[in-house]
Amino acid sequence: MTLLKAFMIRLVIVILPLLCLYVYSEIAFAANRKKEHPTDAAMGIVLLGGFILIILFVGFMFDLIKRLVRKEYNLALLDIPFLIPAAVFIAYIICLMTSRECFCGWLIETIDWMR
Repeated sequence: MTLLKAFMIRLVIVILPLLCLYVYSEIAFAANRKKEHPTDAAMGIVLLGGFILIILFVGFMFDLIKRLVRKEYNLALLDIPFLIPAAVFIAYIICLMTSRECFCGWLIETIDWMR
C-alpha cells in the first residue's frame, strides 16, 4: 500500500501543475482571440511550461538521490518513470535550441518520426 500511495502522490504532483497550465492557456488563448490585435500568448505559456518541467525534473532528481542515500530502493524506482519523460523533453528543447549534430539530430528525427 505504501508504494501505491507514494506513486499516487507523485502522480498528483505532476498532474496538478500541468492541469493548471492547461486551464491558464485556454483562458489566455480565449482572451487573445477576443482582442482586436492578437499577441503571441503562446510564448509565455511555453516558457511557463518549461519552468514547470525543469522544477519537476529537479524535484524528482533530488527525491531520487535522497531515496538512494536512505537505501529506499523501491521508492527510488518510482521516480524513474517521472524522470525519463521530463529528461527527454528537456533534451529535445535543448537540441532544438542548439545544433542538430550527433545526439541531437538523432533525437529530433526520432521524435519527429513518432509524431
